[in-house]
Amino acid sequence: MNIYYLTLEGITSTVFESQVLSLNKRLDKEQIDVNLLIGQKYKSRIPLIKFFKLWIKSSVSFCFLKNGINHDKIAARLLRKIKGNNIIIHCRNIEAAYVGLLLMGKTNKRIQIIYDVRGYVEGEKIFFNEPIRERLFKELNETLFNSDINFSFISKELYNVYNNIYNIDESKVIFCNSAYDDSIFYLTNESIAVKTSLIKILFVGGNQLYQKTLNIIKIIEKRPDVELTVITPKRINITLTGKNIKLLNGLSQKEINVLANDFDYGIIYRDNQIFNAVATPTKVAEYLGKGLRVIAINSAGSYTDFISNNELFGKVVGSEKELLKLKLDKTSIDQKKAINLFAVKNLSLSNNLEKYIDLYKKLNENF
Repeated sequence: MNIYYLTLEGITSTVFESQVLSLNKRLDKEQIDVNLLIGQKYKSRIPLIKFFKLWIKSSVSFCFLKNGINHDKIAARLLRKIKGNNIIIHCRNIEAAYVGLLLMGKTNKRIQIIYDVRGYVEGEKIFFNEPIRERLFKELNETLFNSDINFSFISKELYNVYNNIYNIDESKVIFCNSAYDDSIFYLTNESIAVKTSLIKILFVGGNQLYQKTLNIIKIIEKRPDVELTVITPKRINITLTGKNIKLLNGLSQKEINVLANDFDYGIIYRDNQIFNAVATPTKVAEYLGKGLRVIAINSAGSYTDFISNNELFGKVVGSEKELLKLKLDKTSIDQKKAINLFAVKNLSLSNNLEKYIDLYKKLNENF
């Protein structure tokens, strides 16, 4: 199979390690050769060691973006990097998919496109008051959803949003959530901390405002029965008033996996907006993969109903005040095993891997 994976989000993206590289590495282990095409903005603070490790790989090509994303120019430049005749281009997100579609029109090569639909991007741009980008993404999706290509949706809820508009042929669709890498996050019986009767909650996330990290800290500071550990890429500048908060930053995924052994819950806080409601947060999948129950404030994305209806997997509360009063208990090892088993079967990269490989083989047979 002649497969290319195209991402325009660059190696500085928060999901590059957990979503792009992890998938690429697992496909390689399954002896599925995939060429990785990376669109990288010049102005980003590129980590040089990571960049050069990728640069020297024969299966990786960079396309440098000087002044934003010019879809037509990128398609023309990528055409020189595409070898062979029967080609599958797996495109991560909307702009990559549109570039892939333009590339198809510039060559006589037989190309099939997979559009990885990662979210309700129009709704997100409306929420953040970006009307120009909202119109652009709407136009791109109108073209993509009316083209003869294949789709991978992160949730059925997201598919339903777009299907109500574009009437998408479900025979062209697979469903692959924003999976966690189960070769990195897995359940172990090892412990690195002294046992405590306090409820231990873990937050792993970015420093962006929408993750509401500071809100979570301020709430938990008021609960002396709970310990909260916050792990972010960069240091958080905040003055703590309570002794039950621990701030860490810059940990690797493997370090987080070891640390997470001792926790009872993982926490997430999202605005109750439609683009959040149809999402499948990787954070939630990682928590469940570690056997942690999930506390979700407002929304856990498309996992909200599933968590609300089964206490084994956690609790969803409608407000910060509810979290202050929420009754919590320790998570036993038997509960962790049951949670982890569900996550491996339904939310893991291994599960997605099977679906992607099946789709690649099906498309390869169609040439």
